[in-house]
Order: sequence, then structure tokens, then C-alpha cells
Amino acid sequence: MTSSDHVTNVLRRVLALSLAPIVGACSASIDTEGFEPVTCASGGRTAVFPLDTPGGADDYLELRQIEDVTSPAQTQGTPCATASDVAACQEQIATAADQVTTGFRVGDCADLCPQHILIVNSGDQVTVLASAEAVKDWLGPVDSPADAVLMAQLAGYDVPCNDPEEGGVKAVGSDYEVLGNKYMSQCPVERAKFRLKVNAQGAVRELESEVIESDSGGCIGRRPEGLTHQSGQGTTQAGAYFANVAHLEAASVDAFERLREELAFHGAPQELLDRADAAREDEVRHARVMRRVAERFGGMWKEPAVEHRAPRSLEEIAIENAAEGCVRETYGALVGMWQAQFARDRVVRRVMRRVARDEAAHASLAWAVDAWLLPQLSEEARARVEAARQHALAEISAEARQGYDPELVTIAGMPTVDAGQRLAQTFMQALPALAA
Repeated sequence: MTSSDHVTNVLRRVLALSLAPIVGACSASIDTEGFEPVTCASGGRTAVFPLDTPGGADDYLELRQIEDVTSPAQTQGTPCATASDVAACQEQIATAADQVTTGFRVGDCADLCPQHILIVNSGDQVTVLASAEAVKDWLGPVDSPADAVLMAQLAGYDVPCNDPEEGGVKAVGSDYEVLGNKYMSQCPVERAKFRLKVNAQGAVRELESEVIESDSGGCIGRRPEGLTHQSGQGTTQAGAYFANVAHLEAASVDAFERLREELAFHGAPQELLDRADAAREDEVRHARVMRRVAERFGGMWKEPAVEHRAPRSLEEIAIENAAEGCVRETYGALVGMWQAQFARDRVVRRVMRRVARDEAAHASLAWAVDAWLLPQLSEEARARVEAARQHALAEISAEARQGYDPELVTIAGMPTVDAGQRLAQTFMQALPALAA
């Protein structure tokens, strides 16, 4: 049966090909010669220390994650080594994060971002640095590889340790170059590698980049037979759009519930039944989340009305699955990847990422159902299924040519006309690979 990983990998290739005109100069591989690997701290994290501290006068440095006391801190030196009142000094260090509500990020982060503080101890004095700018001001000139790596991390780049192909550092005159990467989006999981220049003042500049990973995504669920569609409404285009998405996600709950019942009626394998059950539960969550997004933009969603009917024949199920699952649901996953990369609104990107992980699995379920159904149909019935598939492809191609309101392109990350046509064309070319 078609696996989620297989569908995911095909969609990765489709998106990468569709992005090629945008990525442009990023297609050439970055030369990593001369970069030295960065060392790892405990837990496989990139080591922040040793830092070349100002004047070398500090007894102790500690990078602490303020929300998670179980996360091991990175340290340098001995706490309170020259303090006159060691107990008081140690108490200050132990409680340094108690009054801190926000800190700074170290490395790339897309959603629930860990917040850090840097604790600096010299003699009896304990200073808490809770912002990236405060750390830069304290550190002074960047004059060591570790300093340069930290500047890249404070600028939002991950610098993987013990892997000079993805993370490394080298001196170039009085400056440094750092290899780092960051996720450009989480739905798709789109990651790019960068060659960065870090100057003595700590400024970080991108010299070149390349896309090194593109993962799956997705987003509007399948429409069940018998759905009375009601367009979403809202005070903004984005609100109406997400109200419509919430409506369709809620309708997908019925779609997967019915699919499960019909598959069981026709004796489908338990694996398909279990996957349909899981998809139904996913869509319950998706509808709830999309309603909140719609409300955020002034959208007013409507409960779907679905007419429940008797179990259908294998051919009828196959026709709907080919159009709604293999085409629309799978293409929706691809568009979702695009949205999560290009939506201006951070909440939209985050929500799309979360929904996408489930929708990629739903798309693979559609292809698995297709593979189970087709061998049981006559040649004439299979031809009708294929005709439904081709009709759905023609519909998405026509929709791509129409494009979307500029507000949806900006806020929701919907593709432009040119981008949408590339996505649709490349998706259609990939259909045999999806069916394999």
C-alpha cells in the first residue's frame, strides 16, 4: 500500500521543482572547503562555549533555558570562584531566571521557541543578560570562532555541530564565515543552508544559500458526497477564506467517517479502516483550529450539512476517492506546503505546519484506497475512475489560472498565478509517481 513517506517524498520533489524559478541562484551547492566543524555540548547541541570573554575577567558563564529547568545548561568556568560571599553568590545564580519572563533565542526556531538567558558571574557580581543585543554588547568584538558561531545563532541560524557540510566556521581575514541553516517554513519543512559572513562588530550577512530539504504539507480536506457547500463569509478576504477552509475541514470529518463505514462494508483491510479512523480524528482538530484562525481574521464559518446516504458501490467510492483524495486532497497538501512557506502571517504558517503533518498522511491513504479498489473493478469501471481523476486535474489547472485575491497571496500565502500554474503542472506530471 502507498505509504505516507512515499507520497511525502514525491511532493517534496514537486515543490522543489516548482520553487526552482524562485530559488534561482540557490541551486548551486555551497563550497564547504576550509570550514572547521563546531563542537557539540551535551545532548548533541552546538556548544556555545568557550567564549573569548571581555578581558577574561569573568569567573563563570551559564547559558540557561528559562522555561525548562530540566534542560541542561551550558557553562564555562567555576561559579563564584572569586566571590567573597560564596553562598550569596550561588543563590543569585540559582535564582537568576526567577524574575525573567522573556529571553533570547539561540539558533533557528519556528514555533514554541526556547528562551535563554546568559548569566555572567565575576566575583560577587551576577549579571543576567536577557536579550541578544545585551549579549552582543557584553561580548564586544568578535575575535574567535566560538564568538562568530554565537553571533550566527543569535541571528536565527542553526550551526550543526560535528558536521562541516552543514555547520562550520573559518576565519577570513579579520572576519569569519559560518555555515548555518534555518527552516524557511514548517509546512513544507523547507530548510536552507547559508554561508554567512560575521564581522568584528557581530553583524551577520548572508553570502549565498541553497535549499537542502523540502518536506510535506497540506491543507483543505476532501469533500464528501452529499455536502451542501456554503461559502465562508468574513469582514476580510482572509477571514472568508479561512472560514471556508474550516467549513471544508469539518465536512472532511463526515467524509472520513463515511469512507471508513463503506470500506468496512466492502471488506477492506483493517489497516485502511484504522487509517480512516485516524484521519477523522485529525479533521476534528483541524476544523477547530481553522475556526479560530477564521475568527482571528473576521471570518464567519458555517457548519457543513451532509446528506447521509446508503453505502455506495466500489466503483462509486473509487470515483470519489480518485477525484477528492488522489487529486484534490493530494494537491491541497502541495498548496499547503506553499502557504506555510510564503504566508506573511506567523500564526497561519504555524497552523499550516501542524495541519500539514496529518494531511500528508490523508493523501497517502487516498492512494492506498485507490490501489485496493482498482483491481476489483472492471476495465470499463476503471476507465470511468480515470476520467474522474482527469476531470479533477483539469479543475485544479483552471483554478490555478484564475489565481487568488492579493490579500490571500500575502496573508494566507496562496500562490500567485504563475506559481500556481507551475505547481499544478508539476503536480500533474508527478501523478504516475504518486500512484506507484
